Amino acid sequence: MDRSDLLARILPHLTWPASLENPISETFSLSSVVVLIHFTKSSPHILLTQRSSNLRSHGGEISFPGGRYTKEDENLLNTAIRETGEEIGIRLTADDILGCLKAVKTLTSNFFIVPFVSVLQNIDEPIPFADEVEAVIDVPLISLLSTMSPDTEHISIDELYKFRYDSYLIWGATARILKQLNGFIIQPG
Repeated sequence: MDRSDLLARILPHLTWPASLENPISETFSLSSVVVLIHFTKSSPHILLTQRSSNLRSHGGEISFPGGRYTKEDENLLNTAIRETGEEIGIRLTADDILGCLKAVKTLTSNFFIVPFVSVLQNIDEPIPFADEVEAVIDVPLISLLSTMSPDTEHISIDELYKFRYDSYLIWGATARILKQLNGFIIQPG
């Protein structure tokens, strides 16, 4: 799959949050991530991180680069861009973002996550910030999406999915974001 084919499948499903100005939520902690797809290795790859085991929230889990909204960010797009730079050393601008997928909620920590999407031809070598990221995982996108299966190990009222790459198990909010990609890249309808 080349970049133009991937973009043709993704772009019709992207939107923008109703407001990028000062998001307020009294129910959830707001956060955003970047779903960073790149063609540095000629086929589409996606960057994931393994969170540091020392983190209080979701330690050791696989996630997208991103994090918690702060008032200094002014909006969730800025949060996603700032956190991606801090966590993996990839510097993005608003022009690198194509839109976002549907927001997802975490099952246990009360986060509301907006996933912004970037599809780049090339990226610099990621540099993980060790305090937050144990590893940056550069995964072949199509292979990863093809591993989707029901997640029966975690309890929820919602339907859950999981993905696998090497020894990594990807579940929870990250898997729900990947399921969106699976729906229009692997199983277009």
